[in-house]
Amino acid sequence: MQLSPLVQALFDVFETPTHIAKEARAFAVSRTVSTFAVIYEKARNAVEFRAEHLVRRAAIERILKRRTTLGNDPRAIAENLTVELLWAKYIDSSLIDDDTIATIAQIIGKYLIVKNHIQATRHKGITWEMVAGIASAEIDEIMVSPTKREALVNFVYQLVRPKILIPSYNEELLNMMTYIAVERAYAQSDEALITFHLLKMIDSDWTKRTTSDAEEHIEQLFTSIQHISQSSKNALTVSIAKYLRKQLPPFLLLRDFMFEHEKDARSIVEDETKFEETLNILASKRYEQIGVKVRRGIVRSIVYIFLTKMILAILLEVPVDTWITKKIDWIPLLINLIFPPVLLALIASFISVPGPDNTKRLIDRIKTIVYHPESYQKASDAFTLTPKRKRPLLSAVFSLFYVSAFALTFGFIGYILSILHFNFASQIIFVFFVALVSLFAYRIRQSAREYEVVERQGILEPLMDFFFLPILYAGDLLSKEIAKINFFIFLFDFILEAPLKVIFEVVEEWIRFIRTKKEEII
Repeated sequence: MQLSPLVQALFDVFETPTHIAKEARAFAVSRTVSTFAVIYEKARNAVEFRAEHLVRRAAIERILKRRTTLGNDPRAIAENLTVELLWAKYIDSSLIDDDTIATIAQIIGKYLIVKNHIQATRHKGITWEMVAGIASAEIDEIMVSPTKREALVNFVYQLVRPKILIPSYNEELLNMMTYIAVERAYAQSDEALITFHLLKMIDSDWTKRTTSDAEEHIEQLFTSIQHISQSSKNALTVSIAKYLRKQLPPFLLLRDFMFEHEKDARSIVEDETKFEETLNILASKRYEQIGVKVRRGIVRSIVYIFLTKMILAILLEVPVDTWITKKIDWIPLLINLIFPPVLLALIASFISVPGPDNTKRLIDRIKTIVYHPESYQKASDAFTLTPKRKRPLLSAVFSLFYVSAFALTFGFIGYILSILHFNFASQIIFVFFVALVSLFAYRIRQSAREYEVVERQGILEPLMDFFFLPILYAGDLLSKEIAKINFFIFLFDFILEAPLKVIFEVVEEWIRFIRTKKEEII
């Protein structure tokens, strides 16, 4: 069967070996230190709710910020950064050799020049935090090849771009916004990754810059970053991302297929019957894994809420109780401790797996994408800017209903809590946790439905959404605002991490010294 050039190009990338073990100097680290470093990183990552595939890049950014504060020798920073990543098992030693270290040092040196420029000029709109994120993405891709990931993103972009029909918009700008939407919705990239990937396209020479010529191109870099940032924040980019999320299920299962059958994907796809059978088995396997994914999400959410919010709430609630009532009211305190995780588990228990009808539609769409991509691109479900129908009276009525939902929902919660003798502080804490838990439960539910083509909606679901939406909105607002003042991130990054890593370095050197002496005796 003749496959389209897009599909052929995707197969070519996956059939090409990307990882070749380095044969130069091996970077070995102590297993003892590594064990403690892994434990520390797990605790550190628990206080920041981040997608698993972004953790390594975020760790590089965190280490880079700390190391560039303590010194400005690119080679020393590169070696220490690599060792810390090996300690925490973010990378394997087979990925690293002297040439890799030299390349990373060159990148760090380049961005140190940018950092000094920012500090000297106080450039408006550009901060070292933004640039450090871009630097970490560039370093990450030096260590671990992004070729397959980029191929998948480009494959999705090339297929969905013709479906974005907005003739009045600048073509180049629309291309960028569509690409950002694909990165955000499909690849689930953060802003640092998206900015770096677009930089490689619109200012491809920047990744080739060295310390000798970086200075003269910094303003061009800043212009590119600001252009990307404006496009990323554009309301149309958000709308396109929402549209793409409904297009994603077949692309997600196709991604899983490519990674599970890297070497024989082409031969399977060329046999349509075998391809359909393989996809059926893979879909069933993914459905079975939904339960594991939900449980993992619940545990992460509970740990995140407890470590970052609940301890502070208890420290607030107990003193308020003591100050107002001269005693600790244990019932509200226990309810605030127990109810949030119970609510999270209860909501998650209603999550169900997709059925055979969903699998059939999912496979049919994948076959259309693979065998007849032009039919997929010309389908009637294109994204267009439809003018909003102006009905001011209905809008006013619906807005009134929406405000009423807020008042009824939170009024009812306040009434029940008053009956249970919650004081004002305890009520605020209860609402605080319920809102956050509802948001996390919604996110877990959405992630569990990522392979759903057939939307399922219960009879009473619209009514439940009407009263549940205010709580969800409050949770989203709280999550965004509190993320800016996360005390535990400050505690880990600025108080614990620096001295702890110094201890790890001393222990590493001590173990190496003992090993050397032992070898001398033997």
